Amino acid sequence: MKLRLRQTEITLGYGAMAAMTAVLLLDRTNTVVCCAAAALLHELGHLLMMRLCGVPVQAVRIRLFEVLIQARDISSLRRELLITLGGPAVNLLCALLLCPFSFKLGLPHLVLGVFNLLPLMSLDGGRLLLLFLSQKCSQHTGETVLRVTTFVFLLPLMT
Repeated sequence: MKLRLRQTEITLGYGAMAAMTAVLLLDRTNTVVCCAAAALLHELGHLLMMRLCGVPVQAVRIRLFEVLIQARDISSLRRELLITLGGPAVNLLCALLLCPFSFKLGLPHLVLGVFNLLPLMSLDGGRLLLLFLSQKCSQHTGETVLRVTTFVFLLPLMT
């Protein structure tokens, strides 16, 4: 399903719609809903930072296990760092505010915020590592270091 909101194209995949419908119908404890809300606020944190940095959003694609946000032009390292940190910052702030009152509501934010800061490909921490390495070495070297780092971090997680 595609729709346009001003200059931004928003695409919602059928798998994501089916999963959301199933969750709303079957999740009696609202655990998955709390996790989905944490993920939604995470992405809104990125979008908010893009707005504050004056970076226009070209497209948002919501798929079953990922949300892709495409920007028109992020012309500076500072902006890119702020935008990348926007999602985890919102999650960690929500965890800080919610955990004292409701651990069930705050825990998904804490887990998502910390997990997204791991230096793994396709996570915010991986993006931050790549941005840091791009200042110190070539793009190819940075990508190689990120692949090795991802492997080193995922190996214990998988075992």
